[in-house]
Amino acid sequence: MPVRLGRFEMPKRLTKEDSTATETFAKFIAEPFETGYGHTIGN
Repeated sequence: MPVRLGRFEMPKRLTKEDSTATETFAKFIAEPFETGYGHTIGN
């Protein structure tokens, strides 16, 4: 069941890429987003 915050549906999964992580940088992947929101949040 999706989690909704207002009219926005929150992503089901948030992961950190350990291969790129350092003390000051980490790449996170959140998916899936509603249609059109991936581009908005990515900017």
